[in-house]
Amino acid sequence: MVPKKRLSKRVRLSKKYSIKGKIKEHQRKEKRQAKKNPQPQRKSKKDPGIPNNWPFKEELLNEVEKQRLEAEEEKKRKRAASRKKKAAKKATNENTKEQQIEEEEAEEEHSEEE
Repeated sequence: MVPKKRLSKRVRLSKKYSIKGKIKEHQRKEKRQAKKNPQPQRKSKKDPGIPNNWPFKEELLNEVEKQRLEAEEEKKRKRAASRKKKAAKKATNENTKEQQIEEEEAEEEHSEEE
């Protein structure tokens, strides 16, 4: 069986522009509807914090501060470790490049001697 020819994806310009116009008109209509019938927007709730009459408020605040500092220290340690890792990787790449250059030079010298 002979395969069917594929249809062209060409679109007439009149069709293209009519579609564009319909899209624009629809978007305008949606905006008008949104203005006429506004929906309440949801605000993200703020953390109310700790009330002043909370028992052991100071201890709780100290604990939260400790956790924040520990997280900061952990972040610094991870950053330092990743930097060391990158530096080591870069050093090994440079060493391998130097070795490749030396090997190529040795091969050139060897081929010149022959």
